[in-house]
Amino acid sequence: MDARFKAIPDYPGLRHFKKGISTVKQWTGSEHKEMQRVFIGLLAGAVPSRVLVVARSILDFSYYAQLQIHTAESLEALQAALAGFHANKDVLKELAIRDHFNIPKLHQLTHYARSISLFGAADGFNTELPERLHIDFAKEAYRASNKRDYEQQMVLWLQRQEAVFSRGRYLDWLLQEPAGGMDSRSHSISDSDSESDSTSEESEAAITRATPANKFAATHILAKTPSHPHQSVQNLVHAHALQSFLDTNLPDNTLIPGDHDRFDIYCQVVVVTPPAFQVSEVPMCRRVRATPEKLASGRKPGIPARFDMALISVGPRTSHLRTLDGLRVGQVRAIFTLPRQFGEYPRALAYVELFTPFRARDPSSRMRQVSRSTRQLRRNAAVIHVDDIVRPCHLIPKMGESVAPRLIGGNAYEAANDFYLNDFIDVEMFSRR
Repeated sequence: MDARFKAIPDYPGLRHFKKGISTVKQWTGSEHKEMQRVFIGLLAGAVPSRVLVVARSILDFSYYAQLQIHTAESLEALQAALAGFHANKDVLKELAIRDHFNIPKLHQLTHYARSISLFGAADGFNTELPERLHIDFAKEAYRASNKRDYEQQMVLWLQRQEAVFSRGRYLDWLLQEPAGGMDSRSHSISDSDSESDSTSEESEAAITRATPANKFAATHILAKTPSHPHQSVQNLVHAHALQSFLDTNLPDNTLIPGDHDRFDIYCQVVVVTPPAFQVSEVPMCRRVRATPEKLASGRKPGIPARFDMALISVGPRTSHLRTLDGLRVGQVRAIFTLPRQFGEYPRALAYVELFTPFRARDPSSRMRQVSRSTRQLRRNAAVIHVDDIVRPCHLIPKMGESVAPRLIGGNAYEAANDFYLNDFIDVEMFSRR
């Protein structure tokens, strides 16, 4: 399993267990959550199919239970996932993994659908918030006391902390910008095109929230200044793909892209998507990166290349936008704008390498399957509008019973050809079924 975790490709906000999981000394809820985001793709090919069905069923149940709004269909799917788990769980006994299933928490799952029908979604029962407050209201307060008759001291300390907090909020209100000023968070998103990647797990896992211009459509935000200005077309895209785009979208253009043309290249685009009604009440920001490898210089370590996978709109969408209809996986290789000699073209562009349309789900893991698409013995590539990028996605290479050494070097997207679409990378992706 260590080798399988090492072979997992990078994704913004996903913890990468670079040394596997056997070296993790302390497991918390955070580690378990990060592991379950890739667990099904890791197990595929490594365990018997019935074991994979058990793991997929219990994870399906967990993700359905996290929805903030339920319908009759989602509750039915939640019950079906639990039924699938119970129908196949005896394989764990046969393999001597478990002796019994007399577990109170396992029995509690049978009451979820009924409880949700009576009292609403289960997301309000998450214990993470009170656990975090235990640090603020108990541990830190106790440390501030002299450890004798500490209860009264803790209460007094908390009262003073609340007074300081209230005064601070009042001063912030006095100093805030006048109405109509730009939100500093949105400003930082549109201004920054840094290639650096924070090593803090919290900053990586946190997803910035912002408000799109149209609450029913996605907004795509680029930095005000490109990271790599005036780059040659040879360093940018395959010339044929760019020429094909120009012929289609700028039919009056007579110029042919050459070595003398220079393009402004951006490191990432931030996609602000409208709220998914079952997942979140606020718009979400997700990054799609296209950064080449940066070699080490002096004491500065090198930065590996990051060319993220994304869902690309390639056809008419259905009325239900939370599906994968009309979408296709593509690897974003470059984000750029056209120079002025080709005419005033306000929309940013992206060079993507396309994957095959989604094939039938794998019968055991029930994950969608894709492969790299080729044309004339080359990777099938195209130039698209940046606003055709719907959101980032995550692929897990098919590993089989053993992991090929070429997949472990941190370059699985380049080394593998066949992949699973990872449904469990977040709840919004899971809801696109």
